[in-house]
Amino acid sequence: LQESLAQAEAAVRSDPSDGQSWCESGGPGGAQVGLGGLRCFWWGERVDPAAAANPDLHLNRATLLQYLERFQAALEGLSRAAELDPGWDEPRKRHGNLLEFLSRLCSLLANRGKLRGKRRRGLAGPVPLPLLGPLGGAGGPRPSPIAALRPGP
Repeated sequence: LQESLAQAEAAVRSDPSDGQSWCESGGPGGAQVGLGGLRCFWWGERVDPAAAANPDLHLNRATLLQYLERFQAALEGLSRAAELDPGWDEPRKRHGNLLEFLSRLCSLLANRGKLRGKRRRGLAGPVPLPLLGPLGGAGGPRPSPIAALRPGP
């Protein structure tokens, strides 16, 4: 990672108007992740209009957006990559996989994980101490509200 960071920084420093260098610094194996990676893609498109027509840019940005759980934007990016390179199957395959994942997720949320009645109500309350095993025994840690948690054991 250190080496790819150094290479990406050197490429961008040598020619800040090279959109490809910006996109590589935000893509897989690139120097930036998360919002930093999104900024690299955004900047790459702005300084180099040719980069905006690169299907790899859209696929890589969509992958990052999916990781960040920005699913609508990820689907749009995958569609754009497929539109720019109609012969490339990868964007269409990933688009379908993401739609399938989102469909299953929505179904589980709607059905509350397919749990019914007593089991679902049991999950809604506090965890009974016997289910905590050794953590619930005498002298062991006790459940605390999230607001009361502090770093440490």
